[in-house]
Amino acid sequence: MSDQDQHSDSRGDQIERRRISGAQSGIYRPALVAAAVGVLLSLAAAYAIAQWEERVAKVEFEGVAETQAIILQNGMNEYTSRLVALRALFESSNEEITRSEFETFSARLFEQHRGILRIGWIPKINRKERAEYEAAAISDGVSGYQIKSLGADGSIATAPQSNEYFPVFFSNEPKTSRVYGLDYSTDPARRALLERARDNDQITALRAQLYEVKNGIRSFAVMICLPVYVKGTSRTTAVDRRRNLAGFVVGIFNLPQLLQTIRTATAATPAIDVSVYAPGTNHIAGRKDLPLPDFASERQIPRSRSTFAKGQEWAGTLRIGDTSWPVQATPAVNGRLITHYDRSLTVLAAGIVITIFLAVYLSLASRNSRQLALANRRVLEIAQTDILTGVPNRAYFLEQLEALNSHGRGRKGTFSILMLDLDRFKNVNDSLGHAAGDALLRQVADRLRSTLRGTDVLARFGGDEFAIIQPGRNDQKAGSIDLANRISKLIAAPFLVQGHRVEIGTSIGIAMAPEHGNDEAQLLKKADLALYRSKSAGRNCLTLYDEAMCAELEARNTLESDLRDAIAMCQFEVHYQPFFDVQTGDRRGMEALVRWRHPTRGLIPPDQFIPLAEETGLIVPLGEWVLRQACDDATFWPADVRVAVNLSPVQFKQAELFDVVQSALRNSGLPPERLELELTESVLLERADENHAFMEKLKSIGISLALDDFGTGYSSLSCLTAFPFDKIKIDKSFIGSLNKRQKSSAIISSVVTLACGLDMSVTAEGVETPEQLEMLRTLGVNYAQGYLLGRPAPIASLHEPSRSRRSRQDAA
Repeated sequence: MSDQDQHSDSRGDQIERRRISGAQSGIYRPALVAAAVGVLLSLAAAYAIAQWEERVAKVEFEGVAETQAIILQNGMNEYTSRLVALRALFESSNEEITRSEFETFSARLFEQHRGILRIGWIPKINRKERAEYEAAAISDGVSGYQIKSLGADGSIATAPQSNEYFPVFFSNEPKTSRVYGLDYSTDPARRALLERARDNDQITALRAQLYEVKNGIRSFAVMICLPVYVKGTSRTTAVDRRRNLAGFVVGIFNLPQLLQTIRTATAATPAIDVSVYAPGTNHIAGRKDLPLPDFASERQIPRSRSTFAKGQEWAGTLRIGDTSWPVQATPAVNGRLITHYDRSLTVLAAGIVITIFLAVYLSLASRNSRQLALANRRVLEIAQTDILTGVPNRAYFLEQLEALNSHGRGRKGTFSILMLDLDRFKNVNDSLGHAAGDALLRQVADRLRSTLRGTDVLARFGGDEFAIIQPGRNDQKAGSIDLANRISKLIAAPFLVQGHRVEIGTSIGIAMAPEHGNDEAQLLKKADLALYRSKSAGRNCLTLYDEAMCAELEARNTLESDLRDAIAMCQFEVHYQPFFDVQTGDRRGMEALVRWRHPTRGLIPPDQFIPLAEETGLIVPLGEWVLRQACDDATFWPADVRVAVNLSPVQFKQAELFDVVQSALRNSGLPPERLELELTESVLLERADENHAFMEKLKSIGISLALDDFGTGYSSLSCLTAFPFDKIKIDKSFIGSLNKRQKSSAIISSVVTLACGLDMSVTAEGVETPEQLEMLRTLGVNYAQGYLLGRPAPIASLHEPSRSRRSRQDAA
């Protein structure tokens, strides 16, 4: 072999080695590239997953935080709604609420509700009423009660004379507490709170420092105020609200304890920490150093952002009255809402299984997101549902009404509103208890649902009041009346409640759009007016709104305002109508009858203002004035002449009525034997045992009792045997037909026989002819009264006894 051949072989070997080496490099290159790409993809995927994990945790955290904020808001609304219920007690009552009624109602209302430090009633008192209120509180057991002013340093002193006071009059505090009599108007912040509530007719709140000092510290609490207006008065404008203000219902809440109670009751998640700050704390989420919160759910109160996990935080507000309390939520340290990056680290380590892992995780995350969305939707549904009956509440009703009026349903803009109020529902609560009342409301709601179409909207406004939206029909008026009639029949059917047969009715008011307008608030008001007309017309009926109702309401409000002024300025007169002994013709007494001398309308008869006075509770001061005036006038009459005074059912329910009667007798010097009190049997239909005891108490001091309008009610005979009456007054409707109907003569004869057997006397009212008087004498009636014998007249116009005797002889 030559040298050239050897050189050629050596060069070929080198080429082969280079080729093998290049082939080996090509084999690892995909692996290296795959490894490099795999590492890069793993890093990119881990980074992407890490970012995604942060976003998911943030969304979940914000959803949980918003849910917790809604729960806190609903809980706070529940507490506030109980204050609204307490306000309804004052605004719905026809008579003055007593201290015992306030204490009993508020105790039941806020039973087992922690966080409530004090519930109080703050009446509006003018200068003239101050002494009367202070004396009334002392007589109620609040020793040493007086109106006190508050100093800027928290000192308390006797309030100086002022035109107006707003002191704590009722409270659930012990009667030894020094909170009684504190005039909130002397504290600038509290006065501003009261004025906002009064002028805006809304719930107002204030972060206030308590006056009591504990461990040398005056702690802070939330003061919530609700205005109370005189029943039936206008509150349309700020001027109306200022004039018709009766006082305020005030609640003092321990915010930390209250919010903790709400979280405990709702099993709040420990995965987040919630802090609530005082109003006015600006831009919490952007501040590095935070003030101490009023409430914090975590054990260690955070003082700086360094304690917040991973910088995640959520900011919102808690609405209390008209104030907003900033709310901040952060994930709990080491809680499930903290981003731990476990999945991104797993992706980085596992590499090849990242796709499977990501798919499973996304499916789980999607399910979690859906569960959160469903939970949020459920919270929203709860906020718009009446918990007791399961039907929508007022908020949902108003929302649907606005939507229907804006966008239309069926025939655009055509719909009806039906306002329903249950008749005799209070009797069920009083006789069977509130649990039975709640069960009855649920059954009522079920019946109402059964009679409505799918497009109709039913809601409970509160108490025993329901409302219905009926979307447009071909004949809207006929459709609304048909629905109202069906509802009336359905509710009138007996209910079975806790083994008892219960029968109630319903009053219905109807307003229609666009016939009666398109404004939601005005339509509701008009439906309310129609409902009020149904109640006034005897209940268990329906009324369609008409424009005359607004005029009637305005006239009624004017008459009520004039009536209040008349009582304040004493524009009333007492006229007297005599009654005589039928056999001897001697005058035996005078019946006191009140008249109103209006400055512009002249003399107004009692049938035009007495019902309004009874409805508004003004009959109480008016009746007391009539009683005192009659006793004073009777002292100038002969000793054998009595004075008869009518008692209203509203007066008869007064706890202080006996003291009022005694005071009138004592101040006038009139012997009790010369006073006769006339009652109608409607007074006695409730609280029979208490009424019997009260009547015996009146008789024990010598006062006579007469049953007025005998024969016009349904239980007169039972009243005669059950209650200690001295006299029966036969209604004038029997006397008017005495000459025409033999049945009237037989009835009067039977009444005389019955009265004789029960040792009672009989008075016949409405005697207008000599023939009637002669027949009454023949039938044995003891006394007679009517235009034939004497018309009602002022005391200055009464005839002398001799002239009266001649007149009676002439009439006979």
